[in-house]
Amino acid sequence: SIWSKNMFRIFTFLLLIISFSGFSQNQSFKGFLIDYSYQFPIGQLSEKFGNNSFVGLNLINKKESNFFYGLKVGYIFGGNIQDSTIFDNISTENGFVIDGNGTYANIILLQEGFSSHFYGGYAVHFNDKNPTGIYFSTGLGFLQHRIRIDTKNQYIPQLNNDYKKGYDQLTNGLSTNFTIDYIYYQKRKQLKIFTGIDYSLAFTKERRAYYFPDVISTNQNIKTDQIFGVHIGIIIPINRKNEEEFHYF
Repeated sequence: SIWSKNMFRIFTFLLLIISFSGFSQNQSFKGFLIDYSYQFPIGQLSEKFGNNSFVGLNLINKKESNFFYGLKVGYIFGGNIQDSTIFDNISTENGFVIDGNGTYANIILLQEGFSSHFYGGYAVHFNDKNPTGIYFSTGLGFLQHRIRIDTKNQYIPQLNNDYKKGYDQLTNGLSTNFTIDYIYYQKRKQLKIFTGIDYSLAFTKERRAYYFPDVISTNQNIKTDQIFGVHIGIIIPINRKNEEEFHYF
């Protein structure tokens, strides 16, 4: 889409400008980062899911040159499924699914998924003795999402573990990620936080052979999944060897 192309151009431009900006701070460190992100599906994905949450774990290795790289993985979860017609082929006229005992079944639909990205980037510091600054990065990895069908252990023959696969719309594929973070780190104070924004652009396919509601084979065309997120986290240094090396969550 035009929006995703413009985002890519902006990040590329920023990275190029920063690379030649002449910053030379000595700010190497390794660490872990845990963050929470509130995410907004864009485009085609917004027709399937509403806003969701993401909890991520990040391993980072930052060099003296201010370039850094790492691996980030995370779990996606949410409760806003946009499609209300998923069970139309097994529902009554009033929209209820009947369980094996002849009573109305209580079914909960949730969004579930995960993502992982290897990334690299560049940090701009405001003080040559402090890691505080703006961190730009781009990454390549994997994105997966599906509809989780929670039947609360009810006996529903038409929604056993095998039949659920015909409704869960399992989708995954190659993903790119672009992130801008602001890290605030005070060595002598307890306030160590970070916040930022991120954008993921993934090229995915449906992985189930059949989609039961339409009684047809699933669409095997490549889809473009876009997600914009706003995240925040806490930095907790551990096992520091000196003033410049720390681990952070």
